[in-house]
Amino acid sequence: MWLLDRAKKTINNVFKRKSYVSTRNTQSLASLLKNDAVLSMSTYYDLYRFNWDIRQAIKKIANWVARNWLYLQDNNRKTIESNVLTDEVYSLFQTPTFLKFKVDLYRNYLLSWELYIVPVVNISGQVIWFDVLDSRSVTKYTNEYWVILYFEVNNNQWVIKKYRPDELAYFKFEDDTNNGVNGMWLLQWVVYDALSDLEAMRTNYYFYQNSAIPSAILMLDDWMSVEEMQNAKDTFEQQFRGTKNQHKTLVAWWIKDIKTIALSPRDMEFINQRHLTTEKISALFGVPKAMLWYVEDVNYSNGNVQRVEFIEWTLRPFETDFEHILNKLLEMFRPDLFEKLRVKADWEQIEATQERKEWLRKDVQTWILTINEARVELWLMELTDENANKPLVSRNVVLLEDIALDPVLYSDET
Repeated sequence: MWLLDRAKKTINNVFKRKSYVSTRNTQSLASLLKNDAVLSMSTYYDLYRFNWDIRQAIKKIANWVARNWLYLQDNNRKTIESNVLTDEVYSLFQTPTFLKFKVDLYRNYLLSWELYIVPVVNISGQVIWFDVLDSRSVTKYTNEYWVILYFEVNNNQWVIKKYRPDELAYFKFEDDTNNGVNGMWLLQWVVYDALSDLEAMRTNYYFYQNSAIPSAILMLDDWMSVEEMQNAKDTFEQQFRGTKNQHKTLVAWWIKDIKTIALSPRDMEFINQRHLTTEKISALFGVPKAMLWYVEDVNYSNGNVQRVEFIEWTLRPFETDFEHILNKLLEMFRPDLFEKLRVKADWEQIEATQERKEWLRKDVQTWILTINEARVELWLMELTDENANKPLVSRNVVLLEDIALDPVLYSDET
């Protein structure tokens, strides 16, 4: 008996659950970034507030994902037309509107690359909708094997509530290469550019605010008192500061010399800096500059191509991921619904999808793509037919490899 008790104690000591706070690790580039306060989640949320490009890129993705609403499929992939059932499912994702739910979801998802969603229940304990938590307010606690034990939601220094892993839905856009528990921050690659863009705007503002004298040194007579020097400075600024006072003639017996300190050519490159930052943010989120309302060098042809590429290569993956998130919420918190249906994003009504299908159909007919290659481009499953992986000739719908088998040239008589 004592051997059994000893074995139980040993097992308990080996598998003892210890809590460790899951902290961020941003030392992947260099050790200099170890204590860099700029690389923090609060900075990324501040950039969403102050940087127009970041905010519009995220809102553009949120607005376009499932733009044509959702639809439901049963286990046989047939569309469900039941109004009662669809209304019950759709109401889960309206907090208070479907668009608000998407904006909250993608704001936290793309800024922190982590997503925390909790169910909201009524008096009877039934889930009535889902609430997206601010990623900054959630702390993860793990054991020594990086297994999450629980989540802690706090407001500044006050703990509001603790959640077990089965009580909170946690999603990661991409795993952190230094810590598999956390998501990898997306904005860390452009944070310095975005902050530089913000400082460039401030520099530009103060340059025009000071207008005729962005910065100057007044060389006053030595015999003047401190009070007289202050009065001279105030008089100078009052009479010659501002746009309306430009190019006035100054005659003052108490000024020996004026040394104007102008901005260097590098300091005045804020316009180029802003263009570069916009291009980086646009490439980072996969949102073309034309979608952010930058219309220089955009015409109907390349603008339409950018729109199609945005829908196919940015929205499609996001919509696939969005479907996974919604169905995972149903699986965790509404298994009664998950057993009957799956939530799908409506893609067929997107205009660019039909254009893309037409292009791919022509590519198949001109031997550029096989049928399965075209289906992969449309995010569809490949066919198991052997000929689906071979080029086809559209005239007689035969395999390209069979064209050379001319019955006249290759008959038995010859």
